[in-house]
Amino acid sequence: MNRVAALVSAAGIDPRQGAAEAAALMARRFPLRIGGPKQGKVEEIAEARWCSGLGAFDELIALVSSGPHRWGTAFGVRWPWFEVGSTVVAPGLPVRVGLGREELGPDGVYTFDGGILCREAAGRQQAFLETGSSASQTPPEFTLLWFSDSARFLLRDTVLEIEDLFSKTRCSVDKERMEQILIRGQRVDGEVIEGLMFDHGPQPTTVEVAREGGEASVLWRDPSAILERRIDVEEATTVGDRAVIKDLLGETVEFRVTDHDSGWRLDRIEGQFPFEALSLHKEGEHLVLRATLAPKHDIFAPGLRGRVVFDLNADLGALLAPQAFQKS
Repeated sequence: MNRVAALVSAAGIDPRQGAAEAAALMARRFPLRIGGPKQGKVEEIAEARWCSGLGAFDELIALVSSGPHRWGTAFGVRWPWFEVGSTVVAPGLPVRVGLGREELGPDGVYTFDGGILCREAAGRQQAFLETGSSASQTPPEFTLLWFSDSARFLLRDTVLEIEDLFSKTRCSVDKERMEQILIRGQRVDGEVIEGLMFDHGPQPTTVEVAREGGEASVLWRDPSAILERRIDVEEATTVGDRAVIKDLLGETVEFRVTDHDSGWRLDRIEGQFPFEALSLHKEGEHLVLRATLAPKHDIFAPGLRGRVVFDLNADLGALLAPQAFQKS
């Protein structure tokens, strides 16, 4: 077995895979730690199955792909990428993407055209990698990046961003949680979180979904338009800085309404409601609906994130298709 095959095998990847597929699988399976403990030779990196910095990933993929990297821009900073065969491979890119091709990753859909590799996730399409430009050589503004089978995880200080094709979740994490979802959940060596500080205190958990604005150009400015379309709401009214709903059990919930140029926010004052706060704002051609969960809710509880995402998408979908809105 030659060195490359041994390296790929040590990484838990079938050495019969082609170079591009093996490199993409490493990007998908190996967490990327920024500013982490120094690692040794590439063989040790492959066995550890995580990369400390872009340089470690660069060295690993350069050997697997038998070619040097090029420089582009991702996450607002200088970012290495590789052309392996006719496809693009890069750290933070969980699939190999060919020119003019569309590839489904665990966290969204990737396309490559005109030198720009785009990622569609959380209801929006944005540039992920610009291959023809190179930004400043500064560290990216995150600490850890990794993928599960269905999402991308990005740790910024102690706030974790979870993105899939349909939603984005932000929540605070501590060392115990990181050990649960990364060390044990992804079967990664505990050294990957060595030196991380978790002393910033809890942050509210938010979940957001987005869709193109469509026919909601007028309705979206009125909080009642969202509230009255919820399946658990019988009626909703907004007067001044207060919104009140009556649920199907006849109970009332009162919210404080805050308007701003790009949208509005509701904060629960009294009564029982699934969310502590609900906001809607316009972002380019998209409407973004965001819910803030009560502290008692653990977003990692089985099925909870999926239920919240489904709930928000149903609310936004009903707003965007008013002609199809009908309660039984």
